[in-house]
Amino acid sequence: MFKKGDYVVKANTGICIVDDIIMKQLSESFPTKEYYVLIPLNDEKAKLFVPTASDASNLRIAMNEEAAWNLIRTIPEIEIKWIESDRTREKEYKEVIKSNDPASLVSIIKNIYLRNKEREEQGKKVTSVDDRYFKLAESTLYSELAHALGKERADMKTIINDTIEGIL
Repeated sequence: MFKKGDYVVKANTGICIVDDIIMKQLSESFPTKEYYVLIPLNDEKAKLFVPTASDASNLRIAMNEEAAWNLIRTIPEIEIKWIESDRTREKEYKEVIKSNDPASLVSIIKNIYLRNKEREEQGKKVTSVDDRYFKLAESTLYSELAHALGKERADMKTIINDTIEGIL
């Protein structure tokens, strides 16, 4: 269980602060439950209500500085899954985003980065599916890393891209 003031990462949202823990009935058709009130750091006007007892929330505690640097150091070793089928690839992307696992997000970023580079060399455009999931994976991962390391998201993009380029 998280406590007020914890930084957590929510799948599809990114890093949030636990603003409060409250008992609430969201509508008359639902029972009163305990909820985390989350404020996304990228949209401080938003409030998310996430049941505290739900495994489906995919919340996890945000990385600290040491974990962030460890993840960055392991980028060269993180495996890339090359998936030929567009349909299968999108399904895999969705599952990784939902899993909320930083190493898996790096895998997607590496995969799409390499795929986009290959397509550009062939004179082809980036696919909309790759573009959408690349941006989502980057947003989620880079905001968490930036928070953990006290840097800007743009700095994280540069660090990750330079690391990927260094292994090619």
